[in-house]
Amino acid sequence: MIDLTGQRFGRLTVIAPAEDCDKEHFYPWKVRCDCGTVFTVSRYNLASGNTRSCGCLRREMLKNRRNRKRHE
Repeated sequence: MIDLTGQRFGRLTVIAPAEDCDKEHFYPWKVRCDCGTVFTVSRYNLASGNTRSCGCLRREMLKNRRNRKRHE
């Protein structure tokens, strides 16, 4: 297994391999988002770009989109 510790994926920094899942199939990693949230995500979702934040990025984008529509 490749060590991803310290690598960044979007707003996420890999902290350590997670110990709570099936490593043979899931390859989970514990990550910290720039907003401070810590959670577990699969290596595939990190590498593919499917997961770039804890959800704060989506909330931020929706808020910006709503604000733009109000000013039109």
